[in-house]
Amino acid sequence: MTYPTSYILFLVDGERMVSEGAGGNINLSQIDVNSIKRIEIINGAASALYGSNAVGAVVNIITKQPTERLETGAEVRLESHNTLSTKANVSFGLNKLKSLISGFRNTSDGFGGNGNGPYAARYEDWGGNLKLMYQLSKRVDINLTGRYFRHETFNPTGSLNSSHPLTHTFSTGLNGGYTSAEGKYRMCASVNFSKYFDMDYLERLSTSRMANNVSYISSRVTNTFTPTEKWEIVTGMEQNHEQTYATRMLGAVPTSKSLDDFNVFGQAQYTMMTNLDLIAGARYTYNNQFHSAFTPKLSMMYRQGRFTFRGGIGTAFRSPSIKELYYNFDHQGMFWVYGNKNLKAEKGVYSSLSAEYTQKDFNASLTCYWNHIDQKITRYEVVNQMGGNERYYKNVSSASLKGIDMNVSYVLYKQLVVKGSYSFCNACDNSTGLQLSSNVKHSGTVSFTWNGNVARSPFSLQLAGRMTSPKLYQKMVTDENGQQHEESTQSKSYNIWKMTLVKPFLINRHTVEFTAKCDNLFNFKEISFINPGRQYMIGLRYAFK
Repeated sequence: MTYPTSYILFLVDGERMVSEGAGGNINLSQIDVNSIKRIEIINGAASALYGSNAVGAVVNIITKQPTERLETGAEVRLESHNTLSTKANVSFGLNKLKSLISGFRNTSDGFGGNGNGPYAARYEDWGGNLKLMYQLSKRVDINLTGRYFRHETFNPTGSLNSSHPLTHTFSTGLNGGYTSAEGKYRMCASVNFSKYFDMDYLERLSTSRMANNVSYISSRVTNTFTPTEKWEIVTGMEQNHEQTYATRMLGAVPTSKSLDDFNVFGQAQYTMMTNLDLIAGARYTYNNQFHSAFTPKLSMMYRQGRFTFRGGIGTAFRSPSIKELYYNFDHQGMFWVYGNKNLKAEKGVYSSLSAEYTQKDFNASLTCYWNHIDQKITRYEVVNQMGGNERYYKNVSSASLKGIDMNVSYVLYKQLVVKGSYSFCNACDNSTGLQLSSNVKHSGTVSFTWNGNVARSPFSLQLAGRMTSPKLYQKMVTDENGQQHEESTQSKSYNIWKMTLVKPFLINRHTVEFTAKCDNLFNFKEISFINPGRQYMIGLRYAFK
């Protein structure tokens, strides 16, 4: 299933990532890939534990913890369009103190810019990540995290623009935990602060000018209680404050707007039998804009032999962003955009049933789901008396998403791993009966990974592809006679393949890893798909333990 990013909650080690602008997107380039341990994805409504925006999915990026006394590494990658990436990291573990520090720099010439086909701007970004962990005692720990990311995109050759975008993102967090002597209680407290700066770099003056900034602070206290082997109870409180300062977007004069919410939540898991688990949870949110939201959930898991069955129903909400509430600006003379401070929160109900089968090296799963989103926030257009175009936001519709997800993986001959997936999603605007804009009804992935050896030296060779049906774009248009009719277009279906070779060389405690990749193997191009065609990458990574 696919959702706009505003319906997906992105976390790093359980903490929200600050958005760009007044409720914009998340730039995932600020996360160092080498520091990622795993990525956990929860499909469907999950506001009972995670709050606003957890309508379609929750993506939690879990970073690594140092496991060696000393570990260092460096990596360089060169791709098509003169895209160069360099990374370095060091980590250590000394008695009670552990640390992980990494830094990176990426540059690219971009592609396109001549008005024909897709375009990506030339850019330069760099940043770093810090993670410090200190074990005060067997039962008490303290952790400090920090992240900085600078991203600059440049104008194409011949551009008449006198400035180009420059952004900075800074995040820091402090958390700690206490475990009782008998292990039945685990209490955790955390506070996290993030700030995003959006600036215009004035090229002739070689200086930058503030356009807007977003501050986000979150604090949380949770308690996990396991009175018996059958019960686990999680309770907690959370407070969030978001503030946007804008020089132009929120009115003719520089202005600050903010949103605040307070939350209490709880979840109980009961193992009724060795093969049956029941989970119930709920969250109450008070928001200074839309007031109250109550989001309960209920799910179960039943295991029988090689089969695992899951089912559940949950609720979610998405609070209107500062952009949707307070925007008031002229978009480069083309149209005015106005927010609506009377917007209500979008509310969703998600239900699903799934079955999973596992036997040795074979795994298959099937999930059916239905997600209904009410009070959907929609942007609409109005032509004023002067003939100008104006855009507004209002709660006007609801949407329903129905679909199935299928996944299969199989290990052949202990070396060849075959994986495949298929998704069907029917996403409909209930007020018009039309498909949601850019919805893809059918999509699938397939990969073949050969983990082999040459002269007792390992290597990995993977061929992977993604296939989708056309993206649908539908809208209702009013003609000059006042009659409404449906207008629809669609993109091409696409079929994107890549091949990747990874060959490590192990020398005592040293590892040198060579990577070669060909992306978009068959040179697919389509106007709605921002891709310049076939691309190549070579990389070299060094690690010492």
